[in-house]
Amino acid sequence: MLRATLHEHEIRRVIGLPGEGDRVVDGVAPLGAGEDRCLYFINKRVTSAIRESLAIRRGCIVIAENGSALAGELRDFVILEVADPRGAIARVLAFIQAEGRQRPWVDDGKISPAAMISQWAVLEGKVEIGDGVIIEPFCMLGPDVRIGRGSILRSGVRIYPHVAIGDGTIIGSNTVVGHAGYGFVRDEIGNKTRIPHLGGVEIGSNVEIGSLVTVPGGTIMPTVIEDYAKIDDHVHVAHSVRVARSASVTAAAVIGGSAVIGSEAWVGINSSIRDGRRVGSRALVGMDVSVQQDLAENAVARSPRPDVRMRAEDDSAAIGFEDR
Repeated sequence: MLRATLHEHEIRRVIGLPGEGDRVVDGVAPLGAGEDRCLYFINKRVTSAIRESLAIRRGCIVIAENGSALAGELRDFVILEVADPRGAIARVLAFIQAEGRQRPWVDDGKISPAAMISQWAVLEGKVEIGDGVIIEPFCMLGPDVRIGRGSILRSGVRIYPHVAIGDGTIIGSNTVVGHAGYGFVRDEIGNKTRIPHLGGVEIGSNVEIGSLVTVPGGTIMPTVIEDYAKIDDHVHVAHSVRVARSASVTAAAVIGGSAVIGSEAWVGINSSIRDGRRVGSRALVGMDVSVQQDLAENAVARSPRPDVRMRAEDDSAAIGFEDR
């Protein structure tokens, strides 16, 4: 979850509800996170599965849509009803960001003397750099960034705050990690306003990420790339995505927000995964495929084969040169 101490009266003020209240929560979490003393929000129909997942939690606050009827069901919860729960949680995240409430990932900055850091790299604020790390020229890091032993950042890499990188990971030139993802809500008069993305990025050990890759930070929970995953050049891994252990994502693929790529899955060149969809373990997504539905484990998705034939000796009509 996103760890940030919040008081009920602050939340009420930020989302425009009257009252005070004495409930205190330890952070913001998505539904299903399984955390007590959290702020949750529900932006969809309240299903029995949602009710069951919340019923076992304690000391929480829920922002729900007007008329949700949750107050009578979740007696240990504080239920705050608004017209637009998604817009309300965006305002809470903006408050956390503006007030500096988010708890840091790096408490005490420490740079190993065995790290090799170019004099033309820029390190901001508290960072942790492990033994044998190589940071090439024109990289920019931090603050609140942690890099494990033996990892390599090629020239021009930009690492934004709230990023953790494991051991032995390589990130290619001019890749950007941890920046604000694409997400907006409409304000009271219909204008789009940005949803702060505070979840950060967690990259495992022995990961390889190519050049010119973008990996924005998650909204509430981090964007995650697990151990031994391999990401090719020119890939976009959107906010809150999870790429599981040993998965492969090849060049120019686009993975929409909150999608999951299972372990040992293969995502082909120039393919796209719709936001929120799940590609099962060991599934294969072929070149140019657009995944609009979940794929089961071991599934194979390929685009239709083109109609290929040999050109005739005089085939001008086939390429648009016929006399009209």
